[in-house]
Amino acid sequence: MITGHGDVPMAVEAMRLGAMDFMEKPFNPDRLTELAKRATQARRMTLDNRALRRDLSEGQQVMSKLVGVSPVMERLREDILDLGQADGHVLIDGETGTGKTLVAHALHAVGPRASKKFVPISCAAYTDELLSAKLFGPVEAGLPAVEEARGGTLCLEDIEMLSEPLQARLLAFIAEQGIPAETRIIAISNARAEGRKLEEALRPDLFYRLSALKITLPPLRSRGEDILALFARMSEQFSDEYGCEPPQVTAQEAAQLLQAPWPGNVRQLINVAERAVLQNRRGTGSITSLLLADGDDNQEATTTEGKPLKEYVESFEKMLIDNTMRRHKGSISAVMDELCLPRRTLNEKWLNTA
Repeated sequence: MITGHGDVPMAVEAMRLGAMDFMEKPFNPDRLTELAKRATQARRMTLDNRALRRDLSEGQQVMSKLVGVSPVMERLREDILDLGQADGHVLIDGETGTGKTLVAHALHAVGPRASKKFVPISCAAYTDELLSAKLFGPVEAGLPAVEEARGGTLCLEDIEMLSEPLQARLLAFIAEQGIPAETRIIAISNARAEGRKLEEALRPDLFYRLSALKITLPPLRSRGEDILALFARMSEQFSDEYGCEPPQVTAQEAAQLLQAPWPGNVRQLINVAERAVLQNRRGTGSITSLLLADGDDNQEATTTEGKPLKEYVESFEKMLIDNTMRRHKGSISAVMDELCLPRRTLNEKWLNTA
């Protein structure tokens, strides 16, 4: 604040209202310049801290969507945090429906490029001519993807669908960036779902550039009790959406959920959870019938990966306690009454669910 009629009370009030400093006329230009520099630095630091908190918050939100406590999911989260900080391009592969696009978002959100743009492009969604324009231009409005993503992340889904000419242009774009790359490329491959090998679909020099860092997502059937946790979470979300109670899963249905082959992985589980909620709202059907409808009508929906009975029982108990605890908003006494468990037993089993 600059004034020609200042006094101590005015200076105190100005500082209280947010002034960084107080100067009386005539002022010293050098001192004003120095104050302006300090104010600019302080403002930049404030904005940087806000951006950092926002980026960390967004990263945590994305990471929180990667539900599961199984060893494979713990490793996946660790890989995302490690590779998110790296500079190299990343290849993500895995079966259909395992959440490859979500992992790509997480890699961007936890890394140094989080404040920059994340630009996704599906290589399977356009003709070769349109895809070329989308990626490299010219475009009628805005910027081509390689320019829009500059400094951030360019996510190329279905990378195996990229034609030879576009592979060559992408390789040239990567080469001209140098090391470290200004724009990070995350390539998502669905070649495995089609029974193909990505190294056969891409030219070798491009394949090795994109696969320097790699994440392979685990299939749902390998994630054990995560299946029940995911089913419970999605059932609650759909129940809130449709305004009804979530379905109560029996021990037999829990075992069937754990044993199902889940060829569509998490995406298939989400569909089953939604249909289970709709059935429960109508008071008809069962989870068993939904699992059989998703599989071969002539065989039961079971995997070849057997598990000890103890694991099935523990997984069901965890799901049941967790659901009951949420329904009673953490009331231990209400959960004890509903499940007919003494406090010590409930505490032991509840600690095992954490």
